[in-house]
Amino acid sequence: MKFYRIKALLLNYWHISGSSADRLFDIFYWPILDVLIWGFMTFFIQGLSDFNIINSIMGGIVLWVFVWRGSQDLVVYLLEFYWSRSIYHLFVSPVKKIELVISLCILGIIRSLISFIVVSTLGYFLYSFNVFSFNYQIFFFIGVLFIIAWSIGLFISSLLLRFGTRIQVLAWSIIWIIQPFSCVFYPLSALPSWAARIASLNPLTTIFESMRTIIQGGSVSLHVLWYPFIVGLALLGLTSFIFSSAMNSAKKQGRFAKPE
Repeated sequence: MKFYRIKALLLNYWHISGSSADRLFDIFYWPILDVLIWGFMTFFIQGLSDFNIINSIMGGIVLWVFVWRGSQDLVVYLLEFYWSRSIYHLFVSPVKKIELVISLCILGIIRSLISFIVVSTLGYFLYSFNVFSFNYQIFFFIGVLFIIAWSIGLFISSLLLRFGTRIQVLAWSIIWIIQPFSCVFYPLSALPSWAARIASLNPLTTIFESMRTIIQGGSVSLHVLWYPFIVGLALLGLTSFIFSSAMNSAKKQGRFAKPE
């Protein structure tokens, strides 16, 4: 593994982002829209209940940014190689699989942090929401969310390498299929029994349930968070293997020479 090749890939993503209004627009537009729409809605609900729903909703929005950006950017920037018809050139170069994955993960971190800053700043000035009320635990939350996000991104990327761009819609849709079973904006107890059984196995649920506990003035011990951490690492290891196998298969079958 060579750092200069990772740096070169990051420079490539930088030029793609700088020349594409869509990529820049994506960092700011959707997070800002979420803050405004959900925030205005919670103002209305707040008048019907004494529960501090604004902080719960804003906490969900702020933390979900890392899952959304961390997974989607990994796939979308891989798709850029397909759209520009340069996927063949990428894989006949000396770039290794691990270098490609690391560069995409770093890109996801950078773009997630930009969106995080935007959302957190708006939340503070519009709704007096202070994300750092989570204290040191927010860093653990973010770390686990990134691990799970990368697992999702690698899985979708594996499908992309196997089936080509005809399944590219999954880059935008899978994360939103997962969200209803992650308890981002509501507690696990709010779900019907069949959905609660699914959500209870989802490591993201533990993170967002812990977030709400802290917002409501409770405390969360780190041993509660071992489950999402261990499951996240297991998923990352499994999806990394699937991604590597899918890439090797694509090379052997010549799918990069004629990307679909």
